[in-house]
Amino acid sequence: MPNRVTNVGYGNSSTFLNAAASAELRAKIDEQIDQQVLEWYANVPEAAHLEGKNVDSDYYKRHLIETAWRIRLLRVAEAKALVEIAKRSPEAAQVWANYEQEEMLHDELFITDLAKVGVSREQFLATEPYLSTKLLTGYFSYLLDHEGPLGVVAYSYLVEYVNVKLEPRKLEALKGSVGEGRIGGQISHSHTDINDDHPGEVWAAVRHLLHDEDDVAAFKRYLKEHQALLAQYFEELYLDTIAKAEKQPA
Repeated sequence: MPNRVTNVGYGNSSTFLNAAASAELRAKIDEQIDQQVLEWYANVPEAAHLEGKNVDSDYYKRHLIETAWRIRLLRVAEAKALVEIAKRSPEAAQVWANYEQEEMLHDELFITDLAKVGVSREQFLATEPYLSTKLLTGYFSYLLDHEGPLGVVAYSYLVEYVNVKLEPRKLEALKGSVGEGRIGGQISHSHTDINDDHPGEVWAAVRHLLHDEDDVAAFKRYLKEHQALLAQYFEELYLDTIAKAEKQPA
């Protein structure tokens, strides 16, 4: 009689992609993200605002608030993802657990920077997240319930790749516009992403979750869907701050 126990990742532990194939696919995925970044700068309102010299104060503060909320809300879904990942691949689960351990409390880094620009913890807690953030959180729940954890992991690869590539440039700009002493939390967050190679760490989990070409196609699709949801947030942020201020009478 066969063992009835399933969903514990005890099947074939070999990966669909060998080391060379994994590196080749990752390069193609990175090319896709690079193209998405170009589209981002071309189509998202004020996409490069934080890289400029004249940063809108309300835009900056609200972005820090929302970033902290996103970490707080998404870490719940990402913790739930660990269970689903463990059912499929204990190797991927080990990597994901370590990654989440490193990222879990990073909301406090942004809250610390908020205090430096006059936004208290109480003000942060009183600010409700944007609808776009709630929708992203809901999408994570949908993925875990109906498609599996790959889409959740895809989000982390997207943001970690972009952060490592673009965040240093943004931080250099913020040193001039906001002041280096006021962005210590963001600098610490970036150092963790870069020095602990978070894109590489997340990719290691991705590799164990890809089982066939259908999974590869799904992963590419998730990257596009996540970018669309992120664009909704930045448009909402722009409309709530810069655009609103421009409409006010002088």
